[in-house]
Amino acid sequence: MELILYVAVAVIALVFAVLSVFLIKVLKSTEKTLSNTAKTIDSLQGQIDGLTKETTMILHKTNVLADDVQTKVGQFSPVFQSVKETGDSLHHLTNSLSKLGQSVEKGVDAKQGKAAEAANWGSTALAMWEKYRLKKMNVQTAKEEG
Repeated sequence: MELILYVAVAVIALVFAVLSVFLIKVLKSTEKTLSNTAKTIDSLQGQIDGLTKETTMILHKTNVLADDVQTKVGQFSPVFQSVKETGDSLHHLTNSLSKLGQSVEKGVDAKQGKAAEAANWGSTALAMWEKYRLKKMNVQTAKEEG
């Protein structure tokens, strides 16, 4: 029985040794994985630092550009005001010309009525003159015949 006990202890020792070898392989593989993960994290940290610097530079350039645009818009403000005032003046000029045109049109309409009346009087005067001339000719013709 003692022999069985020694064989059992030897089997346990052998199983423990095999288990230890496999455990060592797993731990070494885990060590490699953790080492690669650490390298990747270090690489990512470097990339994040680079992106942070670039983002900071872009933000600074954007702020400078926004200030420049603000300054230039402020410089153009009087130009825009002048353009607006010119537009207002042109609007007033157009309104004045429109009123003048309407006034001239009304005057022309009134004068056309007077011109038509004058033409009517002229036609009447010509008709009367023609009748007077015909009568005068008839009177002279009658004197010459008679």
